[in-house]
Amino acid sequence: MPRRGLVAGPDLEHFQRRYFTPAEVGVLESIWEILHRYLPYNAHAASYTWKYEGKNLNMDFTLEENGIRDEEEEFDYLSMDSTLHIPAILLYFNDDLTEL
Repeated sequence: MPRRGLVAGPDLEHFQRRYFTPAEVGVLESIWEILHRYLPYNAHAASYTWKYEGKNLNMDFTLEENGIRDEEEEFDYLSMDSTLHIPAILLYFNDDLTEL
């Protein structure tokens, strides 16, 4: 089942149009697989440290294994629009230009 999420840069409004890339990801996809699908948007995606809530993500783990829960069912149970909260994975540049 696909999950909505963001692979994102800075959390500033004028950056949002340029740097935020919404992505649907499968619950069984590892962060490494998500990175490979993100490459058309940023060929240097492997040059970044991928973080969620300030913690480095294990690239071999899925979102769930990295502590990023799918809360869509909870939103549905509460009759809330699940698009109100979309988890954001932040990318921090590592000062190299790795290309895959």
